[in-house]
Order: sequence, then C-alpha cells, then structure tokens
Amino acid sequence: MYSSYGILALNENELQKNSVLHLANRAVNALVKEGCQFSHLLAATSCPDAIAPSLGQCLNHEFSETFFKTHTIDIVQGCSGGVSALILASQLSEYNKSNVLVVAADAAQKATSKTSDVYQVFNNGVYACCVNYFDGAERLIHYESRQFKSLYDVVTIGLGHDADAIIAGNAGEIITDSRKFLGLKLNNGLAIKLMKQAECFYLDFISITGHPDVLILHQVNELIVDHLEQVFSKYPVRFINVAKQTRNCGCATTGIVLDMIKDEVKNNRVMICSFGTGGIIVAGLWQF
Repeated sequence: MYSSYGILALNENELQKNSVLHLANRAVNALVKEGCQFSHLLAATSCPDAIAPSLGQCLNHEFSETFFKTHTIDIVQGCSGGVSALILASQLSEYNKSNVLVVAADAAQKATSKTSDVYQVFNNGVYACCVNYFDGAERLIHYESRQFKSLYDVVTIGLGHDADAIIAGNAGEIITDSRKFLGLKLNNGLAIKLMKQAECFYLDFISITGHPDVLILHQVNELIVDHLEQVFSKYPVRFINVAKQTRNCGCATTGIVLDMIKDEVKNNRVMICSFGTGGIIVAGLWQF
C-alpha cells in the first residue's frame, strides 16, 4: 500500500532557512520517479516556513513538471495532520483509483525556544509516501476524529495575524529569543489530560473494528509514551514505543514510526493515532 521515506533530523546548516521545504524536497526526491503521476499532493506541516506561499505550493513549484496536473491540498492541523493526510489520501486514492502523494514535514524543534523546558522533546523530521490504489484487501478500514474542547490550548504557536500584540508586549527580549514568545509551546498539564483520553478513544474505536494487530500512537515524549505502553499492555495489540529514538517530530512523527517498522507489518491491521493541537485525537485503521 505504501512506499515510504522517513528522515529524523536536520543538520545545523539546514536549520537556517526554509527548513520544512528542504525536508519535504528531500523526501519527495526520494519517492518521485520519472513518469510518476499523482492525482493529489497532500502537504502537512505544523510549523511552516511561511504562511504563504504554502508548503504544497512551494513543492508544486519545485516539482512543476511532475505535479503539473496534480491537485494540491495543504493541511495545517498540528501533530494530528499527518494521520489526517494519510486518511484523506487513502480515501482520494480509492475514490479516484489513483496514486496520491503524502508529505508530512515539521521542523518542530526549530519552532521551539532553546530556553523552553520542552526543547529536547521535539525533533525535526519528514515522512513521505505514495498511497497507491489496489483493488484488494490493502486499504483504509475505519477512521475517527474527536476534539476535546477543554484541551484546546494543549499546543500553541503564537506567530500569526495577532502576533503584533505579543511583539509589542515583549519588544526587548523578543529580538534575542523570538521563539520564546512566537514559537511552539506545549502545555504539559493539558497534554497529560489529553493522553488520558487515549484509552477511551481507543475502546470506542475498536468497538467498531475489533483490536488492531499493531498500534502506533503519537510519540509525544518518552514519559507519556512509556505510561501509555503500560495502559495498553492489557490489550492484545503490539504497542510501538520508539519515542527515545524519534522524539516528537510534529505531524511527521507517526509516519516516521510507520517507516521504521514497515517491513514488519505486512498482512497486519495497523492503527495509527495522533493527538495534539486543538485537543484533537485522530486515528485510522489500515490493512497492510
């Protein structure tokens, strides 16, 4: 179903400018072959290099010959955007009987102030795959999404139209540490509350599908994923915990984990679940 490509980290030179686009370019270059045709390009990121032009538009420009007749969709949905992109790609591929290219790229650590307590939690990474149409069992089986409004502010990124008020209020210090005020922030307290919803979400999900063979949860941080591994140990599912290796790569995280184990999940039912920005949990179940 998927040919994929995962990168975990950027080097120092790549942290200077257009980091997200650079990551995405590397991933697309590794997948796109001469003569490839895609009905859609889905580009997901939490922390874009710029609001406009979008990541998808930039990729279209970089690969104009390949994507000449390709519809481009940008998804800026925080950490859950990577799973949302895979779900939408699977639906589009089946509906159009076509190939759909997915790119999830995030320079999440770059978006976090080095003075932040969560700076080491995040990483910079990319995941890309081609979702191919097959007239067979390999497909998206089920998906669900749920938003917990009381946890809306679990992850915030201040840069936007209303950033002028933040800049005006911190005019001195913002020059030397702009990401402290405008960058990515994680509210650990709300994150823990959101994680507590994961088991209930899972139980509602599997009441329709039955237990998956493999469960990939968003690798939020080592402590949270270690805890969730204990929570899910009572269920007949292989729980993937590689948070120490990957850290949190934003919307690319679950895709990178899938890429790490892709040779082990053939003929398995794999549930991929992510959560974060907006207090959202999104999950899909695929037959591989």
